Amino acid sequence: MDIASIIAPAILDREALEEFGEVLTDRAPEVERDVARLRKNPGDREITASLFRGVHNIKGDAALCKFELGIAVAHPIESLMSRFRDGEIPFSDLLAEMILLAVDRLELATDALLSNKSAENLHLLALVQGLAAVSEAEV
Repeated sequence: MDIASIIAPAILDREALEEFGEVLTDRAPEVERDVARLRKNPGDREITASLFRGVHNIKGDAALCKFELGIAVAHPIESLMSRFRDGEIPFSDLLAEMILLAVDRLELATDALLSNKSAENLHLLALVQGLAAVSEAEV
């Protein structure tokens, strides 16, 4: 993990970041919808697969757009979803809130960067480190 890309995210390619912002705007509601659906039916494999794909696609889109912060935020969520999908951890309100918080912060950070504003108030390093720690924790 490149800490500099989290502490002080830089715009390497504004057009690519704008493209990522547009894709995230489309994908974030899908992730939110799937989280809400899984809260009602945590054993549904189809919804689980859809949510995993949504998070995986956000990470992939960030990579395509060379947006390191997007990769850093999405990667631990993808790891958690993989562990849930594989039956290592249960779907819980805590997992749901972590996913929603991560996507929300990523949207806010992307918007801030596109508006030439600071994302410092989002505490992104603490978020990413916390998500990473949880994603790697023993059950």
